[in-house]
Amino acid sequence: MITELFIENYQVDISKDASSLLTFALDDIRNFASRQTTFSKTVVLPGTNRNNQLFGNIFDIGHTSVYDPNLPNITQNFNASISARCWIFQDNLQTFKGTIRMLEIINDKGRKEYEMALNGELTSLNVALSGGYLTDLDFSAYDHEYLETNIIASWSATPGSGYYYPLIDYGNYSVLKHDWDIRTFRPALYVKEYIDKMFEAANFRYECDLFNTDRFKKLIVPHNQKRLTNLSNLAFDVIGETTTYTTSGTGFIGIQVAFDVFNVLGDFTASGGDTIFTYTGTDTLTGRIEVRVNGIWNSAASGEMRLKKNGIVIDSVGIGSGGAFHFFSALLSVDPANIATGDTLTVELFASGFGTVSGTLTINSGTRWTITASTQILVPIDYGGDINMSRVIPVNIKQVDFLTSIVKLFNLYIYEDPFDERKLYIKPYVDFYSTDTSNAVDWSYKLDRNQPVRIKPMAELTSKTYKFNYKDDNDYWNDLFKKRYNKSYGTYIFDSNVEFTSQNTNTDLIFSGTPLVGYAGEDKIYPTIYKKSGTTEEQIDSNIRIMQTKKVEGVTSWDILDAVTVLATVTDYGYAGHFDDPDFPDNDLNFGAVDELFFTLPGGSLQNTQFNIYWSPYMAEITDKDSRMLTGKFYLTPKDILDLDFSKYVYVDGVLYRLMKISDYNASMPDTCTVELIRVINTVY
Repeated sequence: MITELFIENYQVDISKDASSLLTFALDDIRNFASRQTTFSKTVVLPGTNRNNQLFGNIFDIGHTSVYDPNLPNITQNFNASISARCWIFQDNLQTFKGTIRMLEIINDKGRKEYEMALNGELTSLNVALSGGYLTDLDFSAYDHEYLETNIIASWSATPGSGYYYPLIDYGNYSVLKHDWDIRTFRPALYVKEYIDKMFEAANFRYECDLFNTDRFKKLIVPHNQKRLTNLSNLAFDVIGETTTYTTSGTGFIGIQVAFDVFNVLGDFTASGGDTIFTYTGTDTLTGRIEVRVNGIWNSAASGEMRLKKNGIVIDSVGIGSGGAFHFFSALLSVDPANIATGDTLTVELFASGFGTVSGTLTINSGTRWTITASTQILVPIDYGGDINMSRVIPVNIKQVDFLTSIVKLFNLYIYEDPFDERKLYIKPYVDFYSTDTSNAVDWSYKLDRNQPVRIKPMAELTSKTYKFNYKDDNDYWNDLFKKRYNKSYGTYIFDSNVEFTSQNTNTDLIFSGTPLVGYAGEDKIYPTIYKKSGTTEEQIDSNIRIMQTKKVEGVTSWDILDAVTVLATVTDYGYAGHFDDPDFPDNDLNFGAVDELFFTLPGGSLQNTQFNIYWSPYMAEITDKDSRMLTGKFYLTPKDILDLDFSKYVYVDGVLYRLMKISDYNASMPDTCTVELIRVINTVY
């Protein structure tokens, strides 16, 4: 048998006794995050002149090279910290394609050898995604203005790409849970587009019918921060209320100026009729305070505009020296100013004199108060502001963890195209195996019957309970559910009833479940993400969520507000949640049917859960009393490896099996290898 190894399209010298023992396993397809895919034991390559040149004479400790990632990882450009493309051919048949990595260089009295490890294509994808975060993906094409027109239009847009504005109760944006302030609406991005951009960035392509279904295209990842923000140097920006103040006092008077707090407010809270502003940020704010006050001061007493911090004047300017009708434009400025947590800021007019002091202050348009930070900080986005889509992406979420949770949620199998090194196929377990047994391969004659054949009952069944878990979160409704039922919202626990083990197997997602809530007299159902103390709601940062969307039509007329201003009156809303329909659900994104609903459900089905649709056939197979694993020695040819397809059934002595694993396939010299097969109980469930 002629065996050839190519690295980056260059043929490599191999020893006649170089034994490359490959392993092919269904787990490589099934357990994406932990898999190495097809892998070998250590392959030792001789230090021939050709190999030394191909590996850039890396054995020379004093040798250095300049690596160019745009060139093949070979010869003078060889970088041992980066994998290289490789292929193994046996009798001109490709039996392996993937990557090769240098582990160690051995120099024994001038005789050089290179220890190498081979891995399949999915390892390259895993490595690429492990180094990236969701925030590395570019969604700037969807930057837009924060307007009610864009919010409403997103409910009718074609799902799968772009953005969607779900109605999510983040707390404090609706008094009666009927009309909603615009700030409760935050843009969400679609799961499919996250996946598309991840594969594109990793230079991979995929083929997946599931991802093109209407249901999958409607999946979104909503905004999970307490506020919708942008990075800006403008930390505080309010406009003076155009109004008139009249007052009198003995010896002096003080008039605190009120400002419109529905402009950019940053980490400040307003009190005292919007005249006192308290800084609530955790870090000291350093920057420039500037207040421009335009108005008329009508008094016999001299007036002075003052800027105060914690009641102490930090800047002032006179606005009239007596007499009536002083038109003024006063500028108060402090630079640099340091504002610590809990500091209060006010702008006031002060006048003093003998006896009774009285006056009238009229604030005119053009009155504005800004604080410009010396470095960029997070500031809330207000109506009409610019939405930077990079700010709506959940932070510190690795791309590999995101994709892994999608794999677990839908019980997906990912496998490589045998010839296209950058193409992968993705299928749920329920669609992975062919229901047509006519294309099964017969390996009866390949079994070495002189070697022991082991048969293990229910070999895949390793635990008593299997838990399919959404992640805990500490918002009010999730916490309430956890306290009542001792499990996370959306979780399902499967009891195999096996008597010989007490172990648990957990399938954990990075996503948290999100309870749906409805109120008496209201016909809108929506997810809720806030904390609650008594009747007081608190906006919070939350764990990443996943939901499916639908435009719900024909609800009672309601308003989108900017504070008290009505922006739009509508009879639809952008629903998102674990049900596909909040009124008559047909499927559920949760693993199990919830133990309690926090709203009245008119009808629909609660049985079509992720477990029932995508996991129950697998669990039924491994828990069946007639389940068996056959392990034996089989003689497989390079043609068998070339045609290897885990989705095809294998016949042995008339019994139908699923192929689980091939261990120690010798890529250099013909020999038997170990094969694990699981008996097929049903081809269709």
